[in-house]
Amino acid sequence: MSQEIKIEKKASEVIQPGSAKEARQAIREKKDLSGAVLSGIELKNLTSAGAVLRKTDLSGADLSNSLLIFPNFYRATMYSTAIHNTVILGGDLVRTNFNEADLSESALIGVEAREASFENANLREAALVRANLQDTNFTNANLANARLASSDVTGADFTDAELSGARAYKIDWSKAKVPPTVIPEPILNLPNWAWAIIAGSVVGIIALVIYAIFRKKKPKA
Repeated sequence: MSQEIKIEKKASEVIQPGSAKEARQAIREKKDLSGAVLSGIELKNLTSAGAVLRKTDLSGADLSNSLLIFPNFYRATMYSTAIHNTVILGGDLVRTNFNEADLSESALIGVEAREASFENANLREAALVRANLQDTNFTNANLANARLASSDVTGADFTDAELSGARAYKIDWSKAKVPPTVIPEPILNLPNWAWAIIAGSVVGIIALVIYAIFRKKKPKA
């Protein structure tokens, strides 16, 4: 486990945006919003890379329909936050509180989510791909029709989680602290070489999306 970063700040050192517009701008400029209170703020349709939101209070906020590339949500509070139809690509979600959050139809790809909590969260039709879910809490979470692939669930707790219709690939459920009551069926029974081609294609598409976003934002000479 990586060493935790000490990020405690004095109240006077915390950057506290005064409006949703200011918060959106600060996030896009990668300003350190660690410890800020952004509860209930409307940030939907946000596109950002490298957002710094460690220990930030985003409870009840709206981050739906967003693209978040390598965000830092370490120990952030996302209680009852709207994050549906959102792509989170990489980033630090360690010990993040997603309790009762709505992540339905979202994709969490390559995220570091050790010891995060998704208790009572809505992950219906979500995708968790190459995610580190060690010691993560999914108690009472709704993972119906979700897709889980190549993720580490060592020590994870799926007590009373709903996984009806869920599908999985390369998940060792025996390592979970509490495995699902019903183990999800395989996504597809394909040979390893076929999955390698599919994975490579997905990575290529994501890279093109990121390139297009930042090329569009690059100022003209």
